[in-house]
Amino acid sequence: FTLVCPPTVTRTTSTTKLSASRRAVLETSMATIMGSLLVTVSPALAEGFEDLSMPTEAEQKQSEEDAMKERLRKKAELQKAMAKPASFKESMEAERKKQESLKKSKEERRNALC
Repeated sequence: FTLVCPPTVTRTTSTTKLSASRRAVLETSMATIMGSLLVTVSPALAEGFEDLSMPTEAEQKQSEEDAMKERLRKKAELQKAMAKPASFKESMEAERKKQESLKKSKEERRNALC
């Protein structure tokens, strides 16, 4: 009678100790894995984010000046193009090119009908 009880108690105790040591190993390994992921992912995330702060007054003024210069450049190009008198031959050539660019291929026409 007394021989049967102690082995089961010992088994239960050893099983509990084994479970506790396995749990400790798993917790340690998970903590290590999570720590290594944070270390490796953090620099990648930091590089991916933009600086979301408001631009300084100097930066804002510079961007406005650049935008104004671009608008003035485009305006000058358009005025130059309009000031140049076009001959009949040039205007016919431009119209022909425009018509060719608007032409649809057979496949595009077929798709438009469907």
